[in-house]
Amino acid sequence: MGKQEIQTSLAADKTVYDFIGRKILDLHIKPGETININELEKFLNVSRSPIRDALIQLEKEGLVVTIPKKGTIVSKINAARVKDERFLRSCIEERVVEEFLEIYQESDLEEMRDAMKAQERAIKLFDAREFLVWDDIMHSVPFKVTGHQFCLNTVLNMSGHYSRIRLLSLSDMTTLNQNLEQHKTMIELIIKKDSQRLKTLIQGHITNKESEFQSLLNRYPDLFEADIPIASNETNIWESDFLKQKDFA
Repeated sequence: MGKQEIQTSLAADKTVYDFIGRKILDLHIKPGETININELEKFLNVSRSPIRDALIQLEKEGLVVTIPKKGTIVSKINAARVKDERFLRSCIEERVVEEFLEIYQESDLEEMRDAMKAQERAIKLFDAREFLVWDDIMHSVPFKVTGHQFCLNTVLNMSGHYSRIRLLSLSDMTTLNQNLEQHKTMIELIIKKDSQRLKTLIQGHITNKESEFQSLLNRYPDLFEADIPIASNETNIWESDFLKQKDFA
């Protein structure tokens, strides 16, 4: 992505916070990379103030870490935080789906099916980011129908470590297809109003991911939090795309 495209993207995102956060969550930037504020200020053609404000907010969300005398670094993925974020999401979604079973309309299921069709197209293109966008859209339907959009927004805004794990895992074609099949089963269980099996499915879909997590940890150990070394940036990280490097092909 060139500088002109980046700046167009920044204009679309409206704020420096949205831009930096999206770059981190979408794994355009590798966990552990150093953020050079001078470089970013020049690259985006903005003042230092909004960049610092954005980094303060992103640090509260656990997406960056500031180390005195060393600088600001994109946080590595923290295993304990991933587990807690998954647990929080699962607990809330289980309760929301229970309410959804009592009030949903056929049009709501059609909205979910449309999102799944878009996921099928994303699989054909092997586009993990697009798949994840539609994954969030599909899961948002029960929250919207039950009037719990605030709960969904809160969970999404505080799940940066879990979000990156989701995207990292979806860079595997097998995982993409498994997720889609689980979504199809979810629709079937909603129609049957089988709340107990839905609860089990949600736990497996969101929470019970230990083997998947261990596989990612073994494959990409440098992405996970152990210590926090200062990365040596050989290229402008804002023009790079970590997820599309050869290791993920």
